[in-house]
Amino acid sequence: MDPSAFPPEYVNASNAGRIVGVVGVFHFIALTFVSLRLYVRVFMIRAFGVDDALIVASCALALMSWICLVLQIPYGLGRHGLVIPTEDRIKFEEITFWKTVFSDGVAMGLLRVSMAISLLRLKKDLQWYRWSLFAVMGFVVAYSIQAIAWLFVYCTPFSGWWEFQWMNPFDPRCHDFNLFVNLVYWNISCNIFTDVVLGALPIPIIWGLKMKLRVRLYVIGILNLGYLSVLMGILKAVYMLTTGGNPDAIFDYYVHFWQNLQLNIGIIAACASFLKPLVGRLLKINSSAGNSYPSTPYGGRTPMAVEIIGSKYPHRRRAADESHMDEFELRTKNSGSPVKGGNQVVTSVEGARSSRRTSPDYSTENVDAVASDTNSEEIILQKQDGPRGIMMTRDVSVHYSNE
Repeated sequence: MDPSAFPPEYVNASNAGRIVGVVGVFHFIALTFVSLRLYVRVFMIRAFGVDDALIVASCALALMSWICLVLQIPYGLGRHGLVIPTEDRIKFEEITFWKTVFSDGVAMGLLRVSMAISLLRLKKDLQWYRWSLFAVMGFVVAYSIQAIAWLFVYCTPFSGWWEFQWMNPFDPRCHDFNLFVNLVYWNISCNIFTDVVLGALPIPIIWGLKMKLRVRLYVIGILNLGYLSVLMGILKAVYMLTTGGNPDAIFDYYVHFWQNLQLNIGIIAACASFLKPLVGRLLKINSSAGNSYPSTPYGGRTPMAVEIIGSKYPHRRRAADESHMDEFELRTKNSGSPVKGGNQVVTSVEGARSSRRTSPDYSTENVDAVASDTNSEEIILQKQDGPRGIMMTRDVSVHYSNE
């Protein structure tokens, strides 16, 4: 249709700035979270894993999706469809097709597999939990492949997506349009289902860990940020229903707008749980023990010394002392009445897996310092390759007698 038939304000109207700007802001936030996650995993934890590589790939595809939006601006992004020349609209739809393949298909699948692999660290020895996550990963891979494959077989040739299908959703060279709608809803439902499962699956395990309440709530809340991604998926489905087949759909471009937000919010949620080493002290969640130590007969605290021998991070000794053993929890067991004339110091050496007993000249009670594999929030989404260097914890208790 001749654009001159419309008033100038209709012809010149454009939402491109809003679409590209909002998506760009969310992608910048996602990119920041991914960068911070990599800093923690590579330089602080030194445990870069497969899930980290997958989240980097997903973020790269999200960046590509945003670049596609920028590339679509000259071809009509954010403008009314009736005023866009056919050759421009064809180019616009071609970019849309490849954007859909890589962002809707590949990136969303990589994101969910990365999240499932990360959650495996939480409780590898729990059979139902481990196999549930494996099942989720298999399901994600299967429906992601299906979502990509049908894009290439729906129209014959698949270039019909941008050559003619957008002009006539019922073109005989493509399959039935109702099949298209049903498959879209199927894929959206699968995305929402996996987001809900990945958010809910670890909750009973986290709640059962010996952690401070604020730490449990923090971890559960962070892991369930993915529900924001679920909301984006629902909005995407709603606009797919209301604007599907509408030639003016690119004016607001709601379907792909919400899809881009869904991807970026999912990346943010997947990375947020890895940032505890950076924000733990700020949020007062560095210690999961509740900072509870046995008291002396004089109302004071039992002295505790932390020594790090042969550590790669000797400059962090003060931080280790101040954090009250954030990495490990100590269980103190009293041996009953004090031993007269006897004295004993129990030293637990993490990393060497040994203990030694010495006999100073003062009376003590038995103290057992044990690292518990269920007490520390550090096992959540952190790869435990064992202590770096040797960590020695010595707990000395002195008793005085009037005899």
